[in-house]
Amino acid sequence: MRFRTACLLGVLALASCVTSSRGDKMESDITRLRERLDAMEVRDRDMTEKVAQLRKVLDQATALLGRNSADLGARVAKHEADLEAMTGKIEEAKHLLAELQKQVQQASTTVAGLASTQERIVNRVAPTIPDDKESLWREAQKRLSEGHREDGRRFLRAFIQRFPSDPRAPQAQLQVGITYVQELKHSNAVAEFSNLIQRFPKSAEVPEAMWQLAEAFVVLKFCGDAKAMYQDLARRYPRHPRASQAKKRMREVQKMRRNKNLCTS
Repeated sequence: MRFRTACLLGVLALASCVTSSRGDKMESDITRLRERLDAMEVRDRDMTEKVAQLRKVLDQATALLGRNSADLGARVAKHEADLEAMTGKIEEAKHLLAELQKQVQQASTTVAGLASTQERIVNRVAPTIPDDKESLWREAQKRLSEGHREDGRRFLRAFIQRFPSDPRAPQAQLQVGITYVQELKHSNAVAEFSNLIQRFPKSAEVPEAMWQLAEAFVVLKFCGDAKAMYQDLARRYPRHPRASQAKKRMREVQKMRRNKNLCTS
């Protein structure tokens, strides 16, 4: 602006030194120059405004870029944090999976052990009864020899039921009764010995069954029944080894009957 003003003053100073014809021409030139200067001022103002607008746009773009960069950084930081958290969860899941596999393996071992134990319990409580006669007899005798009376009785009863015509059936019945005597269950023993005498009256086990039955009567304080059984045994089987014992026991029981603490009948 100072330059244009100086130029204009210079031109005006020259105007006072020229003729009127040339003055007109110079005035015309000055007018055109002024117009050009005005136009240049307008363009200068426009350029200034556009530069200001451009600077404003650049400032806004810079601010936006800064915000976007900050947002991007925050998102990246969040993703990194999420990734770290996810990695931690994956590691935890791997650990839990390993523990679960270990527990499953332990559970499998436990189940296998329980199955084995259950099998032993089932075999103890409800053993499988062999179908074969000889196997059934051997298993019954084995259990009796091992002291498993309940199992032995189960096998013996199965033998009697399945093979009642076998010569060992009366022996099986006698053994059942004797196991009850061993357990001091004399009422049960009486039922078993009586059943043998009725079911197998001609068997060789009858004299022993009669003796055992009479002895059980004594324990139960049924002295009258015991005396009658001893008498019957001695009379029916005079040559049997139990006959002489029966006669002796009969005299003893006769004395016992005088004591109401020892005999109720």
